[in-house]
This record gives sequence, structure tokens and C-alpha cells, in this order.
Amino acid sequence: MGRPGSVQQAPVTDAVLRKVGAQRRLVAYRERSVIVAAALAGRPQTAIADLLGVSQPHVSRTLAAVKRENDGVLRVAPLSVSCIVDERDAGEIDTDTMLQMLSELDYTEGYVPEVGGLPTDAYVRGTWDDIEFAYQQDKLTYEEYEQLFRARRARENAVAPG
Repeated sequence: MGRPGSVQQAPVTDAVLRKVGAQRRLVAYRERSVIVAAALAGRPQTAIADLLGVSQPHVSRTLAAVKRENDGVLRVAPLSVSCIVDERDAGEIDTDTMLQMLSELDYTEGYVPEVGGLPTDAYVRGTWDDIEFAYQQDKLTYEEYEQLFRARRARENAVAPG
């Protein structure tokens, strides 16, 4: 037994750690999204900072980072594969909902960019890379990965000219 009045903490399992990690990443994504949306709506950075309980320089750095990532354009990022998987891991949506949302995404393939007709030593990730990465990190089971792969192929075949 612990001290009088203390609450016994449940064992920290892998599932608990995964859930808390997913919750932390979702909070960061949502903070970033709401900062961008508020700025796009014309709210002053000081007002955004005050309402979020962060500093104005934090808001400014967040907006600058989003612009850097989007070739100077300020935009709210769409819900990513990682965020959708994190919503499931955080307990906000169930597996069927996650799979439905992921099945409806239009995926892109990664590629090696060329300069002057020659391939570079860089790689530009596609959105399907995020599915593969989630699988490699054991965030998706083989069955989930396979279902998403089949759904993606079915969508590609449905829109393929022929």
C-alpha cells in the first residue's frame, strides 16, 4: 500500500505509453493547426498567445515554421496518416473508423527528384510512405496494412483509364 490518501497507479504497459505518446502528438498537431487557423482569420499573434497560454514568440515561430514547410504559404495541414493512427491509439476513434479514414485518402508515392535529368541523392516522401512507416513501427497490424493496401489498389484500378 502507498501513503494514506495516495492513489495506486496502474502498471505502465506498452499500450499506456503508446496512448500517452499519441495524445501528446495530437495536442501538438492541434495547437499548430489552431495557431495557423487563427492567424489566417486575422487574429493578432498576441491574442492567440494569450488565449492558448503560450508566448507570442512561440506563435511567431510556429507560423514561420509552417511557412518554411509550405514554400512561404501559411496553410492548415490536412489530417495526416500519423494523426489518424494517433487518434486511434489515443482512444479517440476505433480501428474501423481509422481504417475507413485511411482508406479514403488519396496516396502519393515517394520519388527521387532529378536535377538536369539526373537523379539526386534525395528522396521525397509520399503519403503511402507514412502507411509503411506506421506498419514498420507496429502502429498498424499486418491485417490493417493489408486491408489498406487492397483498398488503395482498388481505388487506383477504379480510376485507371482503360
